[in-house]
Amino acid sequence: MIINQIYSIDSCDDVELNIKRGSKLEFRLTYDDSKEIEAIVCIIPGGAEDMNSYIYIDDYLTRNYKVAVININYHCIGNRPHLGSSFYLDDIDKFILDTSLKAINLKCINVYGINSYENLNNAFIRIDQEIQKLKLNQQLHQNYKLKTHVSFLPFKNEYQNFGIMQAMDILNAIFYIKENSPFKLMRGGGIRTILFGNSYGGYLANLCAKIAPWSIDFILDNSSFVNLFGNIFRLIGFGKEIDFTRY
Repeated sequence: MIINQIYSIDSCDDVELNIKRGSKLEFRLTYDDSKEIEAIVCIIPGGAEDMNSYIYIDDYLTRNYKVAVININYHCIGNRPHLGSSFYLDDIDKFILDTSLKAINLKCINVYGINSYENLNNAFIRIDQEIQKLKLNQQLHQNYKLKTHVSFLPFKNEYQNFGIMQAMDILNAIFYIKENSPFKLMRGGGIRTILFGNSYGGYLANLCAKIAPWSIDFILDNSSFVNLFGNIFRLIGFGKEIDFTRY
């Protein structure tokens, strides 16, 4: 029978940044309890995905192969609106907006008083109305567009440090299942560990192997990052510091 089990366990604090973790690590384990398991396949969601994005793949793999599948909601996975994040202005965003408004002599908005999504939405509606007035009075060019920046506030008040906490979560989930295996193992031991990830998930798969190479046997990497060109800065999180009009 196919078993789907959700785990919520303690993971690790952020030693690099000296931040105490306040959330649990959540992952799903799928396996067929009638089989002797020969490998653990860890599916690592990419950007804008979570462990529910691969339910049918989890089921297919466990029905057709002697594998157990781990799918992980790693640290800061809720970084898109459909995954629980919300729009907000951080201090840099507020500085950018305030400077942009001053450049066109708009002083009707208290940018530093925007502390909720409702405030943000109302402020942008008001700004749009004021810009329209300036255009009607020929004080702004008709093609003018205000350039500013808005950030995502991740679900569970987590944060993005581009992979370290995420990779540690993936490894901790694998280690936990290996130490607390609910399924039958292949005779003779030596269970294999296979990581699959696409895009950001592929990057995390390679980072896991870099951190703990002895624990990973194979990596299936679909289109992970290879350099810092193009739009990669918007994913790292420092894009607006480099050029907020692009990232």
